[in-house]
Amino acid sequence: MQSINRMAERFRELLDRPQGIELPGCYDVLSAMVLERAGFPAVFMSGYGVAASFLGNPDIGLTSLTETALLTKNVAHAIHVPLIVDADNGYGNEDSVVRTVHELEHAGAAAMILEDQVFPKRCGHAAGKQVVALEQYMRKLECALEARQTPLVIVARTDAPSIEESIARAKEFSAAGAEVTLIDGLPSVEALKRIGQEVPGHKIINLIHGGKTPLLPSDRLHELGFKIVLYSTPALYTAVDAMLGAMTVLRHSRKLDSISDRSVSFPEFQRFIEDSYFRRRGGGPALSRVARNLDARDVASGSGYRAATRAVEGVDIDPRKARSATGGHHGL
Repeated sequence: MQSINRMAERFRELLDRPQGIELPGCYDVLSAMVLERAGFPAVFMSGYGVAASFLGNPDIGLTSLTETALLTKNVAHAIHVPLIVDADNGYGNEDSVVRTVHELEHAGAAAMILEDQVFPKRCGHAAGKQVVALEQYMRKLECALEARQTPLVIVARTDAPSIEESIARAKEFSAAGAEVTLIDGLPSVEALKRIGQEVPGHKIINLIHGGKTPLLPSDRLHELGFKIVLYSTPALYTAVDAMLGAMTVLRHSRKLDSISDRSVSFPEFQRFIEDSYFRRRGGGPALSRVARNLDARDVASGSGYRAATRAVEGVDIDPRKARSATGGHHGL
């Protein structure tokens, strides 16, 4: 394997550490940036969230590899932590799985999840899921494992209808070489305990507000044997709730200041976006310092980029004018 995937290497380092991992789900580039800013060590790109935010669709397999790879590239280039990507069922047969691995590797994914559902698929916590024959999935999994040209981590997921079949499949996945397994939609604490005890290797548990799985604290889930606690949807759900609440107030009040306490300000948002952009350009401490010290009038006038560019090119910004553009509201 070539070492062209630094984030895959970092994710493997996280897996090797004794501590558990809390993994939140993003649904676009901005949400991924917010999750990184919140301090999480890695980010998951949710197929459920992408279907909703990018296409306005339910999670029934209508998102294509082309769309997923494009969003993976945009998210991976905007954040500085490992990105784990939901690759559904590999978008087709074994040849499609090989292409999926190559596309996501080169887009910057640190890991990808490959599931065993039929097409069209359903959300892991929805009713009516069906899985392909184990032999068919194992061929796809083996193709994914062999197709890698980087240290990309393969997460093998099953949505089998019974706990017995789920455990049997997860054991096969682990024996074949999958670094991590995921049994989705576990319905009880007893099921969680069985998975933790009977399935070898690193395991993910996916928690969804209103879903099937009991919402135990992450410390307890780590104790039960789950390396990764996946919060796949709260960023999406809280964003919908906050936006709907604020916009409903605004519609009735017709006064923008009626929702000021629910919102970041223009200078605060500009600082958040520009800080991330400057770090992405690889400008290092000097460029980050410029981003922090942009004149508030530059931010307000939309000329922050020009001011930073002048500084990078060696034209100093008057230190008497330099001051923070924000007060740190909402942690941005």
